Amino acid sequence: MQSETKLNLACGQMYLNGYINVDNKSMYHGNMKVDMVEDIFTMTWENNTVDEILLSHFAMYISYQEMSVLLKRWYGWLKPSGRIIIETGNVKAVAKFIMENEDPDLINGNNGIRQLFGWETTAGHKWAWCPETLGQLMNGAGFTNIEFGDGYFHGNPQRDFLIVGTK
Repeated sequence: MQSETKLNLACGQMYLNGYINVDNKSMYHGNMKVDMVEDIFTMTWENNTVDEILLSHFAMYISYQEMSVLLKRWYGWLKPSGRIIIETGNVKAVAKFIMENEDPDLINGNNGIRQLFGWETTAGHKWAWCPETLGQLMNGAGFTNIEFGDGYFHGNPQRDFLIVGTK
């Protein structure tokens, strides 16, 4: 039986066994283990050859317009019934957290402003997502059976969400 092809795009420091871990090593001073050094904005892959694509906590570095293009590209890479899994911060949860807190350290912290703009080593966020906005783009790219859940890769289900779509 042929093994599955699974891509962990923009893997950062989250190396996963069983995946082809891809990153351009531009963050964390390049301190990460990868299988392929590639820029996910420009990389190519053969269509209809990938079983699963994972994108964990990189969607915030992708503008709204870029995300539409990338989702269509990734859709092409997937085999029929292949799936994409994306986890990112939920801008609605971040906004709620900011509005419910008076402590400047909390407002500026990991669940607040930093989630919108990035940290010192990861600055440069381009967009903030919620299930409705990312789901709409995934649907427009052709994904079906779109499901939502709480995020778990960063252990922060109150702030993060997971979205899964099938080709």
